[in-house]
Amino acid sequence: MGNLSSHEVVGTRVGHLPTHDMVDLWVAVTSGIVKYGFAIEYRDLEPPRTGIFDGQRIVVDPDVGFEMQCFLLLHLFGHSVQWVAPSLEHKLGDLQHTDDRARFMQVLHDYEFEAAGFGLQLLHERGVAQHDQWYSDFVHTDWTYVERYYQTDRLPRWADCVVSGGSMIQARPIPPLQHRQVEVRFAF
Repeated sequence: MGNLSSHEVVGTRVGHLPTHDMVDLWVAVTSGIVKYGFAIEYRDLEPPRTGIFDGQRIVVDPDVGFEMQCFLLLHLFGHSVQWVAPSLEHKLGDLQHTDDRARFMQVLHDYEFEAAGFGLQLLHERGVAQHDQWYSDFVHTDWTYVERYYQTDRLPRWADCVVSGGSMIQARPIPPLQHRQVEVRFAF
């Protein structure tokens, strides 16, 4: 990792959120997820899985670092919304049935960033607005990681994907949800 540029503040970059901020973030996020009707569970997951969701619960592997757990909960909450919101169901077809590689990557990008918008909305609804850049950078880092995986068919090193100063994610209103069991999906 290189030196901080003079304009960067420690605590706003992926991997540098202070512990007290993470605890406050964790409390806000877990409370919000439960209030939206999802259960949260810790469970040992088969590597490289770091978290899973099934439309009713979000599971995080306890071996994942705390800062990553905070992001995973927001990320998987956003994806959970996508799978149980009747108004979004039509968008899932292309994700599951697109054979054209370039088209699939665009659909996947849109899917990831839509989920990110729902995660940011949850943060804002819980009164957390000071970590938008941290969250946005985490989303861009995650996208870089996923994109490289699909380009190389190998999981890249997380540290090689870290983005700092990425464009801001825009919060998206969370549509009405209809909780139901869906096929287990995972983050890696």
